[in-house]
Amino acid sequence: MLWPAKNLGVAVRQLGFVLLVLTVAAGTGAATEPPRPFICMYGHHDGKGVTEAFRKLVPRITVIEGTSRNAAFIKELRGKKCLYAAHVNNPPKATADRLVGMWRAPFEDDLGGKLPGGYDAIAIDELRQDVDGSAQSGVVCQALDRLRKAYPQKQIYAAATWQLGRNARQHTEQLATVARCVDVLMLEVYLRESRPTYGYIPEWAAELEAVQPKLLEKTVYGLGVAQRGYLFDDSPRTSFLAHLDAQFHLIRNGPRTRRMRGVMFWVYYRSQTTVTPEYLARLSDHYFRLGLSSRFGDGRKNQLVGNPQLETVKGWTLSPGDGQVSLFRYRDVKGIEPDHDSNGWSGHGAGGLKMTRGTKANRATTDLVGLDPGRIHVASAWVQSDKPGRKAGLRILSARGRVLASTETSRAGTGSQWDKWTRLLVTFRPDGPRVRLELNDETSSEGTVLYWDYIEVESAWPAEAK
Repeated sequence: MLWPAKNLGVAVRQLGFVLLVLTVAAGTGAATEPPRPFICMYGHHDGKGVTEAFRKLVPRITVIEGTSRNAAFIKELRGKKCLYAAHVNNPPKATADRLVGMWRAPFEDDLGGKLPGGYDAIAIDELRQDVDGSAQSGVVCQALDRLRKAYPQKQIYAAATWQLGRNARQHTEQLATVARCVDVLMLEVYLRESRPTYGYIPEWAAELEAVQPKLLEKTVYGLGVAQRGYLFDDSPRTSFLAHLDAQFHLIRNGPRTRRMRGVMFWVYYRSQTTVTPEYLARLSDHYFRLGLSSRFGDGRKNQLVGNPQLETVKGWTLSPGDGQVSLFRYRDVKGIEPDHDSNGWSGHGAGGLKMTRGTKANRATTDLVGLDPGRIHVASAWVQSDKPGRKAGLRILSARGRVLASTETSRAGTGSQWDKWTRLLVTFRPDGPRVRLELNDETSSEGTVLYWDYIEVESAWPAEAK
């Protein structure tokens, strides 16, 4: 709106000022609306190979959150009608001034002139369970109000802990401010594979709607996808991919949740990056870009290995070379934890399989039946060793013995930053309804000791038409 002018010259100068402001805003590439669908993948950074991995997912993934300072990549996303959201924090005891300073910084950062106008969006990690009337609730609300007024053309996204959904009536101050100031609320609904409390998905949507009726249209659920550390892929019986598909299906078919514009997931640095990001992108494409409500998966809830934890040898054939293949008990082995995550949720049971390499390779095999040749499958196994840096192999063989897929690690006994177990993982397309899974120490040196457990095979996505 132009303010009153006493003469035409002043009015012309005012109009010119407004046009200049609009021109500058347009030149930044900033979006005034979130992408639709809003499919946000957290965890991007400028590490080796990360940007190339994300490029494979765009534009199925429409918002990428992270810490990148690669102006060329951010501009590239704009050209594909996608956005980069800069990661910012919400320290529990920060003042309003500190929060505003942290949150506005990406909007003012032009990366040394390479990104005129700064970042288009920020993603706040995260709004917490500061109840109504608490000092920190007031601080966060004040900071969001100030930020919104200062940057009306920028995108503000905010993740929120589960309490703001389940106990929405205790957080009405933050939720009212979010409805007024935030473009997308990303509400964490982290469901473990072993505790599939799917009822939270419709229940929390009803809670939000009761407190802020219009907030649901700008809310997406953040799904628990971590497969390392703080782990959600924690059942040896259930297909984790089917678990994710079930959540997407519920969101798209619920009378309230189907009004949501997308979904969010922390994925890249805590998941099996060779499979999970691609699977989530395909789910997003099916349910949100194409708008389909039918199941993407084949409906199988259970993974396909009949005896995944090797408490007994039932269903397995053990084939020693001139070394040894036998079952072991965790209580008899020092330094080997009977789980592969930071909370002990992924229990390995009382024992597993031990291989000791002689001059010839050892093998353990199990047959899988009823597979669909029209679908890609995923096979995985967890392996450990008594010494770091040992080699171990996993193969998928056809009924006639042809190798359909194979993978190897040289990290057995080294593991990840959270645990010394290492996961071998491979994708394959069965050439018939029956295949054989093989664990081996073929490339290991003589004397290598390997411990195996938690073997899984899951149906993934339809094979691409030739």
